Amino acid sequence: MALIFHTPNTSNARSGNWLALPALPAGTDPMREVVLSCSAPFHAGVCTKDQATDDAGFFFFDAGRNSLGVVDYTKITVRQVSTTSATMFVHSYSISDEGPEGN
Repeated sequence: MALIFHTPNTSNARSGNWLALPALPAGTDPMREVVLSCSAPFHAGVCTKDQATDDAGFFFFDAGRNSLGVVDYTKITVRQVSTTSATMFVHSYSISDEGPEGN
């Protein structure tokens, strides 16, 4: 299984800029099952990296573990909903693999 536990991502405050997820290893297919885990509510979407404006679609996610399903990993951007930053944990796996089991 090509499960990748990415370097933790410090997601910035709601008023801050959109951040990209940690980079994939070179040659990795960007179409992946993506799971984000955070202790605080956050936004995830396809807004422009390093911009503060909501210039594309995004969704609100509550704290905890959230699966985005199969997405283009390289286009995902995130930011916190609240005024404080939080550490976000990211893991992803190839669409041809079964994901991890259990809670």
